[in-house]
Amino acid sequence: MANSCRHSGSPSCRQRGVALLTVLLVAALASVILVQLLSRHHLSVAYTRQALHSQQALGYALGAESWVRHLLYRDRIEDDRNPPVDSLDDDWAEPEAPFDLADGSIEIRVRDLEGLFNLNSIDGDPAAAERFRRLLAVLELDPVLTDLLLDWIDADEEVQGLGAEDGVYLLEDPPYRTANTAMASVTELRLLANMDAEQYDRLAPFVTALPAAAGLININTAPAPVLAALAPGMDPVQAGSYARPQTPWLLPGDLIGQEAGFAPEAGVMTTQSRLFEASILVRHGTQRLLLRTLIHRDPETGLTRVLRRSFGGRFEPDPHADLDERWPLEERR
Repeated sequence: MANSCRHSGSPSCRQRGVALLTVLLVAALASVILVQLLSRHHLSVAYTRQALHSQQALGYALGAESWVRHLLYRDRIEDDRNPPVDSLDDDWAEPEAPFDLADGSIEIRVRDLEGLFNLNSIDGDPAAAERFRRLLAVLELDPVLTDLLLDWIDADEEVQGLGAEDGVYLLEDPPYRTANTAMASVTELRLLANMDAEQYDRLAPFVTALPAAAGLININTAPAPVLAALAPGMDPVQAGSYARPQTPWLLPGDLIGQEAGFAPEAGVMTTQSRLFEASILVRHGTQRLLLRTLIHRDPETGLTRVLRRSFGGRFEPDPHADLDERWPLEERR
Protein backbone atom coordinates (compact mmCIF):
# COMPACT_ATOMS: atom_id res chain seq x y z
CA MET A 1 0.00 0.00 0.00
CA ALA A 2 2.83 2.33 0.87
CA ASN A 3 4.46 1.73 -2.51
CA SER A 4 1.17 2.33 -4.27
CA CYS A 5 0.87 5.77 -2.61
CA ARG A 6 4.26 6.86 -3.91
CA HIS A 7 2.97 7.28 -7.42
CA SER A 8 -0.65 7.95 -6.61
CA GLY A 9 -2.42 11.22 -6.06
CA SER A 10 -5.49 9.65 -4.46
CA PRO A 11 -7.23 11.58 -1.64
CA SER A 12 -6.59 8.80 0.87
CA CYS A 13 -2.86 8.97 0.27
CA ARG A 14 -2.87 12.76 0.57
CA GLN A 15 -4.80 12.50 3.84
CA ARG A 16 -2.27 10.03 5.21
CA GLY A 17 0.55 12.46 4.29
CA VAL A 18 -1.21 15.36 6.00
CA ALA A 19 -1.86 13.22 9.08
CA LEU A 20 1.81 12.26 9.23
CA LEU A 21 2.93 15.87 8.93
CA THR A 22 0.42 16.86 11.62
CA VAL A 23 1.77 14.18 13.96
CA LEU A 24 5.33 15.35 13.34
CA LEU A 25 4.38 18.99 13.95
CA VAL A 26 2.53 18.13 17.15
CA ALA A 27 5.50 16.07 18.34
CA ALA A 28 7.89 18.93 17.56
CA LEU A 29 5.62 21.45 19.29
CA ALA A 30 5.31 19.19 22.32
CA SER A 31 9.10 18.88 22.44
CA VAL A 32 9.51 22.66 22.33
CA ILE A 33 6.93 23.12 25.08
CA LEU A 34 8.57 20.42 27.19
CA VAL A 35 12.01 22.05 26.81
CA GLN A 36 10.55 25.42 27.82
CA LEU A 37 8.81 23.91 30.83
CA LEU A 38 12.00 22.16 31.95
CA SER A 39 13.99 25.36 31.43
CA ARG A 40 11.51 27.37 33.49
CA HIS A 41 11.51 24.67 36.14
CA HIS A 42 15.30 24.79 36.40
CA LEU A 43 15.19 28.59 36.61
CA SER A 44 12.49 28.42 39.28
CA VAL A 45 14.53 25.92 41.30
CA ALA A 46 17.67 28.06 40.94
CA TYR A 47 15.77 31.21 41.95
CA THR A 48 14.26 29.44 44.96
CA ARG A 49 17.67 28.12 45.98
CA GLN A 50 19.20 31.59 45.59
CA ALA A 51 16.42 33.21 47.62
CA LEU A 52 16.74 30.54 50.33
CA HIS A 53 20.51 30.98 50.54
CA SER A 54 20.04 34.76 50.67
CA GLN A 55 17.57 34.54 53.54
CA GLN A 56 19.76 32.05 55.38
CA ALA A 57 22.82 34.28 54.90
CA LEU A 58 20.92 37.25 56.32
CA GLY A 59 19.81 35.13 59.27
CA TYR A 60 23.40 34.08 59.96
CA ALA A 61 24.55 37.73 59.72
CA LEU A 62 21.91 38.94 62.19
CA GLY A 63 22.84 36.10 64.53
CA ALA A 64 26.50 37.18 64.38
CA GLU A 65 25.38 40.77 65.04
CA SER A 66 23.63 39.60 68.22
CA TRP A 67 26.83 37.82 69.24
CA VAL A 68 28.83 41.06 68.86
CA ARG A 69 26.27 42.96 70.94
CA HIS A 70 26.59 40.29 73.63
CA LEU A 71 30.40 40.64 73.61
CA LEU A 72 30.15 44.41 73.99
CA TYR A 73 27.63 44.11 76.82
CA ARG A 74 29.68 41.46 78.62
CA ASP A 75 32.85 43.54 78.20
CA ARG A 76 31.28 46.46 80.05
CA ILE A 77 29.58 44.60 82.92
CA GLU A 78 32.57 42.31 83.57
CA ASP A 79 35.23 45.03 83.38
CA ASP A 80 36.69 45.25 86.89
CA ARG A 81 39.01 48.14 86.07
CA ASN A 82 38.28 51.46 87.73
CA PRO A 83 37.22 53.24 85.66
CA PRO A 84 36.21 50.71 82.95
CA VAL A 85 38.17 51.18 79.73
CA ASP A 86 37.99 49.97 76.16
CA SER A 87 41.13 48.71 74.47
CA LEU A 88 42.31 46.22 71.88
CA ASP A 89 42.80 43.68 74.68
CA ASP A 90 39.03 43.30 75.03
CA ASP A 91 37.24 40.26 73.65
CA TRP A 92 35.24 42.29 71.15
CA ALA A 93 38.47 43.53 69.54
CA GLU A 94 39.84 40.05 68.87
CA PRO A 95 39.20 39.01 65.26
CA GLU A 96 37.03 35.91 65.22
CA ALA A 97 38.33 32.96 63.22
CA PRO A 98 35.84 32.09 60.49
CA PHE A 99 32.91 30.11 61.86
CA ASP A 100 32.33 27.09 59.64
CA LEU A 101 28.83 26.55 58.31
CA ALA A 102 27.41 23.51 56.57
CA ASP A 103 27.90 25.28 53.25
CA GLY A 104 30.05 28.32 53.98
CA SER A 105 31.52 30.45 56.77
CA ILE A 106 31.09 33.62 58.88
CA GLU A 107 33.83 36.17 59.63
CA ILE A 108 33.43 38.98 62.16
CA ARG A 109 35.44 42.16 62.72
CA VAL A 110 34.60 44.90 65.24
CA ARG A 111 36.00 48.44 65.14
CA ASP A 112 35.85 51.08 67.84
CA LEU A 113 34.66 54.07 65.82
CA GLU A 114 35.64 56.44 68.61
CA GLY A 115 39.24 55.44 68.07
CA LEU A 116 39.03 57.15 64.67
CA PHE A 117 38.74 60.79 63.61
CA ASN A 118 35.14 61.91 63.12
CA LEU A 119 34.97 63.86 59.85
CA ASN A 120 31.79 65.69 60.87
CA SER A 121 33.42 67.09 64.01
CA ILE A 122 35.20 69.84 62.06
CA ASP A 123 31.97 71.70 61.23
CA GLY A 124 31.92 74.76 63.48
CA ASP A 125 34.94 73.60 65.48
CA PRO A 126 38.24 75.21 64.39
CA ALA A 127 40.21 73.06 66.87
CA ALA A 128 38.84 69.88 65.26
CA ALA A 129 39.71 71.28 61.83
CA GLU A 130 43.31 71.81 62.98
CA ARG A 131 43.33 68.25 64.30
CA PHE A 132 42.26 67.03 60.86
CA ARG A 133 45.01 69.07 59.19
CA ARG A 134 47.56 67.39 61.46
CA LEU A 135 46.17 63.97 60.53
CA LEU A 136 46.50 64.83 56.84
CA ALA A 137 50.08 65.96 57.43
CA VAL A 138 50.92 62.70 59.19
CA LEU A 139 49.47 60.76 56.25
CA GLU A 140 51.30 63.03 53.79
CA LEU A 141 48.06 64.22 52.20
CA ASP A 142 47.18 67.68 50.88
CA PRO A 143 45.92 69.93 53.75
CA VAL A 144 43.54 71.55 51.24
CA LEU A 145 41.30 68.54 51.90
CA THR A 146 40.30 70.25 55.14
CA ASP A 147 38.78 73.21 53.27
CA LEU A 148 37.11 70.88 50.78
CA LEU A 149 35.58 68.84 53.60
CA LEU A 150 34.37 71.96 55.41
CA ASP A 151 32.62 73.22 52.27
CA TRP A 152 31.06 69.81 51.70
CA ILE A 153 29.41 69.57 55.14
CA ASP A 154 28.70 73.20 56.09
CA ALA A 155 25.27 74.63 55.38
CA ASP A 156 26.35 77.71 53.40
CA GLU A 157 27.67 78.34 49.90
CA GLU A 158 30.70 80.38 50.99
CA VAL A 159 34.02 78.91 49.90
CA GLN A 160 36.38 78.15 52.78
CA GLY A 161 39.99 78.96 51.89
CA LEU A 162 40.91 76.69 48.98
CA GLY A 163 37.69 74.69 49.22
CA ALA A 164 34.90 74.25 46.69
CA GLU A 165 31.15 74.77 46.58
CA ASP A 166 28.48 74.02 43.97
CA GLY A 167 30.16 76.15 41.32
CA VAL A 168 32.98 73.60 41.06
CA TYR A 169 30.95 70.41 41.30
CA LEU A 170 28.33 71.52 38.76
CA LEU A 171 31.10 71.51 36.14
CA GLU A 172 31.77 67.81 36.71
CA ASP A 173 30.45 65.11 34.38
CA PRO A 174 27.91 64.26 35.59
CA PRO A 175 27.32 67.43 37.62
CA TYR A 176 26.35 67.30 41.29
CA ARG A 177 26.08 69.59 44.30
CA THR A 178 27.72 69.70 47.71
CA ALA A 179 25.83 67.87 50.44
CA ASN A 180 25.70 70.91 52.77
CA THR A 181 25.06 68.53 55.65
CA ALA A 182 26.98 66.05 57.77
CA MET A 183 28.51 63.08 56.01
CA ALA A 184 26.53 59.85 56.33
CA SER A 185 29.40 57.67 55.15
CA VAL A 186 33.16 57.91 54.79
CA THR A 187 32.70 56.99 51.13
CA GLU A 188 31.42 60.53 50.49
CA LEU A 189 35.07 61.58 50.58
CA ARG A 190 35.35 60.23 47.03
CA LEU A 191 33.07 63.06 45.89
CA LEU A 192 35.40 65.80 47.10
CA ALA A 193 37.18 67.77 44.39
CA ASN A 194 40.55 66.28 43.44
CA MET A 195 40.09 63.29 45.77
CA ASP A 196 41.49 60.29 43.91
CA ALA A 197 41.43 56.60 44.84
CA GLU A 198 44.96 56.60 46.23
CA GLN A 199 44.28 59.49 48.62
CA TYR A 200 40.99 57.96 49.68
CA ASP A 201 42.57 54.57 50.43
CA ARG A 202 45.23 56.27 52.55
CA LEU A 203 42.77 58.35 54.58
CA ALA A 204 39.70 56.10 54.92
CA PRO A 205 41.07 53.63 57.53
CA PHE A 206 41.60 56.45 60.03
CA VAL A 207 38.31 58.36 59.80
CA THR A 208 34.63 57.80 60.43
CA ALA A 209 31.37 59.68 59.84
CA LEU A 210 29.47 60.09 63.11
CA PRO A 211 27.26 62.88 64.48
CA ALA A 212 29.32 66.04 65.02
CA ALA A 213 28.90 65.78 68.80
CA ALA A 214 30.87 62.51 68.82
CA GLY A 215 34.24 64.22 68.83
CA LEU A 216 36.11 62.30 71.55
CA ILE A 217 38.93 59.93 70.59
CA ASN A 218 39.74 56.78 72.55
CA ILE A 219 43.50 56.88 73.10
CA ASN A 220 43.62 53.11 73.71
CA THR A 221 42.19 52.13 70.32
CA ALA A 222 43.29 55.05 68.13
CA PRO A 223 45.81 53.99 65.45
CA ALA A 224 49.16 55.75 65.42
CA PRO A 225 48.34 58.50 62.85
CA VAL A 226 45.14 59.47 64.73
CA LEU A 227 46.95 59.61 68.07
CA ALA A 228 49.77 61.62 66.48
CA ALA A 229 47.16 64.18 65.38
CA LEU A 230 46.41 64.78 69.09
CA ALA A 231 49.92 66.05 69.78
CA PRO A 232 50.37 69.53 68.24
CA GLY A 233 53.98 70.43 67.63
CA MET A 234 55.20 66.96 68.58
CA ASP A 235 57.10 64.67 66.22
CA PRO A 236 54.40 62.44 64.68
CA VAL A 237 56.45 59.25 64.89
CA GLN A 238 57.24 59.89 68.55
CA ALA A 239 53.57 60.70 69.29
CA GLY A 240 52.36 57.65 67.36
CA SER A 241 54.61 55.35 69.34
CA TYR A 242 52.21 55.71 72.28
CA ALA A 243 49.29 54.30 70.25
CA ARG A 244 47.53 51.06 71.14
CA PRO A 245 49.57 50.41 74.30
CA GLN A 246 50.10 46.90 75.65
CA THR A 247 48.79 48.11 79.03
CA PRO A 248 45.72 50.30 78.40
CA TRP A 249 45.60 53.86 79.69
CA LEU A 250 43.00 54.09 82.46
CA LEU A 251 42.63 57.86 82.07
CA PRO A 252 43.84 60.44 79.53
CA GLY A 253 45.95 61.94 82.33
CA ASP A 254 48.03 58.75 82.41
CA LEU A 255 49.16 59.36 78.84
CA ILE A 256 49.71 63.06 79.45
CA GLY A 257 51.77 62.19 82.53
CA GLN A 258 54.16 60.24 80.30
CA GLU A 259 54.15 62.74 77.43
CA ALA A 260 53.13 66.35 78.06
CA GLY A 261 52.87 66.97 74.31
CA PHE A 262 49.34 65.54 74.44
CA ALA A 263 48.16 68.01 77.11
CA PRO A 264 46.68 70.62 74.71
CA GLU A 265 44.19 68.03 73.43
CA ALA A 266 43.23 66.55 76.80
CA GLY A 267 39.63 67.68 76.35
CA VAL A 268 39.01 65.38 73.36
CA MET A 269 40.67 62.29 74.81
CA THR A 270 38.81 59.39 76.39
CA THR A 271 39.44 55.77 77.36
CA GLN A 272 35.82 54.62 77.02
CA SER A 273 33.82 54.13 73.84
CA ARG A 274 30.14 54.07 72.95
CA LEU A 275 30.03 53.56 69.18
CA PHE A 276 31.24 50.44 67.42
CA GLU A 277 30.99 49.01 63.92
CA ALA A 278 30.58 45.28 63.34
CA SER A 279 31.54 43.99 59.88
CA ILE A 280 30.09 40.53 59.28
CA LEU A 281 30.94 38.57 56.14
CA VAL A 282 28.76 35.52 55.44
CA ARG A 283 29.50 33.03 52.68
CA HIS A 284 26.66 30.56 52.27
CA GLY A 285 26.13 28.49 49.17
CA THR A 286 26.24 30.85 46.24
CA GLN A 287 25.70 33.91 48.45
CA ARG A 288 28.25 36.41 49.76
CA LEU A 289 26.71 38.93 52.18
CA LEU A 290 28.54 41.72 54.01
CA LEU A 291 26.61 43.39 56.83
CA ARG A 292 27.89 46.52 58.56
CA THR A 293 26.14 47.47 61.79
CA LEU A 294 26.59 50.66 63.82
CA ILE A 295 26.10 49.76 67.48
CA HIS A 296 25.68 52.12 70.43
CA ARG A 297 26.57 50.87 73.91
CA ASP A 298 25.35 52.66 77.02
CA PRO A 299 28.46 53.56 79.08
CA GLU A 300 26.65 52.89 82.36
CA THR A 301 24.51 49.80 81.80
CA GLY A 302 26.35 48.24 78.87
CA LEU A 303 23.07 47.76 77.01
CA THR A 304 23.42 47.99 73.23
CA ARG A 305 21.18 49.05 70.39
CA VAL A 306 21.52 49.05 66.62
CA LEU A 307 21.64 52.53 65.11
CA ARG A 308 22.16 51.62 61.46
CA ARG A 309 22.67 48.66 59.15
CA SER A 310 24.17 48.73 55.67
CA PHE A 311 25.16 46.09 53.17
CA GLY A 312 28.11 45.70 50.82
CA GLY A 313 31.51 47.33 50.63
CA ARG A 314 35.00 46.03 51.30
CA PHE A 315 35.76 43.61 54.10
CA GLU A 316 39.10 44.24 55.81
CA PRO A 317 40.39 40.89 57.08
CA ASP A 318 43.37 42.33 58.96
CA PRO A 319 42.45 44.46 62.00
CA HIS A 320 45.95 46.01 61.98
CA ALA A 321 45.98 46.75 58.26
CA ASP A 322 45.69 50.47 59.01
CA LEU A 323 48.97 50.60 60.94
CA ASP A 324 51.63 52.62 59.19
CA GLU A 325 54.99 50.88 58.79
CA ARG A 326 56.61 53.80 60.61
CA TRP A 327 55.02 52.54 63.86
CA PRO A 328 55.80 48.79 64.05
CA LEU A 329 53.84 46.85 66.68
CA GLU A 330 56.92 45.67 68.56
CA GLU A 331 57.76 49.26 69.44
CA ARG A 332 54.42 49.96 71.14
CA ARG A 333 54.81 51.23 74.67
